[in-house]
Amino acid sequence: MKSYFLKIVTSLTFILLMVGVYTKEVGADLTCGMKWPMCDGAIYGLFPANLPSAIEWSHRFLALVVGILILVALYKSWEIHGSKSRITKAVLLAVLLLPMQVILGALTVVKFELFSRGDRILFEPLISVSHNAIGVVILVSLFAAMLWEREL
Repeated sequence: MKSYFLKIVTSLTFILLMVGVYTKEVGADLTCGMKWPMCDGAIYGLFPANLPSAIEWSHRFLALVVGILILVALYKSWEIHGSKSRITKAVLLAVLLLPMQVILGALTVVKFELFSRGDRILFEPLISVSHNAIGVVILVSLFAAMLWEREL
């Protein structure tokens, strides 16, 4: 890959994590009306209706873009470094974690409908922490791949 592509993907992944933390901290994580992957605004709920839902929607849109870029990074790494390379394996780990990250992201939005009984208190933090932890593992695997690529 020996280009800036993996650096860009890793940087965008870090930005995505920060946008996710910001979204949670300002309380915008549930402003799209507990709809996933849509939101609460115009055109069949695709776009946000207000500023808090725009923050949440931005996180979702950036997550989509970053997810696609991670898939492209795996393809490029496989093509340039081969399947046995530790660079490719690190990017593959990020790709393998993406489906779980998407599921946990969706659960952070719909958890109030799923866990509306007394067990909600138990599951809410567990879902959020797991979502953040897997995001960090994805970032670390991409960061490792980026550093290993620099050694070449």
